[in-house]
Amino acid sequence: MGLLEDFTEEEIKEEKASKKVDKEPEKSLGGLRVETESKHETISPGHTVDYNVNITNETGSDHVIEIEVKLLYSSEEEDRVPWKATIKGKKTLSEPNESYREEATLSHGDKSTMTITVEPPSGATYGEKFEIIVDATSVKDRFISDSVTLMAIARPTVIAVKTQIGQEKTVAEYISSLAKRQKLHIYSILSPKPVRGYIFLEVMSPGLVEEAVSGMRKAKGVVAGESSIDEIEHFLTPKLAVEGIAEGDIVELSAGPFKGEKARVTKIDEANDEITVELFEATVPIPVTVRGDHVRVLEKEKKR
Repeated sequence: MGLLEDFTEEEIKEEKASKKVDKEPEKSLGGLRVETESKHETISPGHTVDYNVNITNETGSDHVIEIEVKLLYSSEEEDRVPWKATIKGKKTLSEPNESYREEATLSHGDKSTMTITVEPPSGATYGEKFEIIVDATSVKDRFISDSVTLMAIARPTVIAVKTQIGQEKTVAEYISSLAKRQKLHIYSILSPKPVRGYIFLEVMSPGLVEEAVSGMRKAKGVVAGESSIDEIEHFLTPKLAVEGIAEGDIVELSAGPFKGEKARVTKIDEANDEITVELFEATVPIPVTVRGDHVRVLEKEKKR
C-alpha cells in the first residue's frame, strides 16, 4: 500500500490547494552575452584607449538589463595616482571601486554598445594594471547574466633628446645619474653609436624628460612627438663586425702582430664574428684568424 492510498481523493485535492505552488522560472533559449574585441591593452601616459563593449540579448524574450561598470583596485594599490575610465557621453570614473549603473531594454537579438575610454595618469608606473568589470544582468531573472573584465597596462614610451654632436654619452650619463639621485621613472637610456646628436630615453612621462634636460647646455632639448620600440629596435641588436665582408675581399689588418699587413679573406665565421685571411707578404700562405673589427676592407672581391 502506498502512502497516498491512506488519503481519500477529496483530501488529496484539499492538500494540493492548501499549498502555494511557485511559478516555474522562465527558461531562456540562450542568455546575455558581453564581449569586446580586445580585453587587454597596453598604453602609455598621455594616450587613451577605447574598449567597445557589446551586450547582446540571446534569451528569446525581452529583458530589462541592468548594466554595471566598476573599477577594480587592489587594496595595496589604493594610494596610486587614479586612472580615468570615461563611459562615452555618460560618466567618468576614477575612484577605487567606483561604479556606474544604467538600465537598457533589449529584445531578443538586440545589442547595446558601450564605449569606455581609459586614460592612465602621468604618474603611472611601468606595468601598473587598471581593471574594469562590465556586468550585465536581467532585472527579472538574476540568473541571466554575463560579464567581461577589461585590463589596461601602463607601458613606457620612447622619447628622443637632441644633443651636441659628440656629447651623446655625456648627456646620457648625466641623465642616468640624475634619475638615480631623484628616483625618476627613467627605465633605460640608449645612445646608439651610429646616431650622432641624439639619444633615446624610455620613460613613462615625456614631461619628465623635459625636466631632466632643462638647463643642460650639452642637451638641445626634447624632440617633439614620440618614437616606438620598433623604430629603434635595430639599434638594440649589435651589428656583426664581419657584416659586409666577403670571401675574396682584400683587407688591411688594423690590430695584432700583423698590423698593417694586407691579406685576402678566405673564410667568414659569423658565429664568432671572425674571419680567416691569407697574408700577401707571407712566404708560406698560412691561414690567420682575426676578429672582424681588426680589419679594414681595401678592395671588394670582383664578382664574375
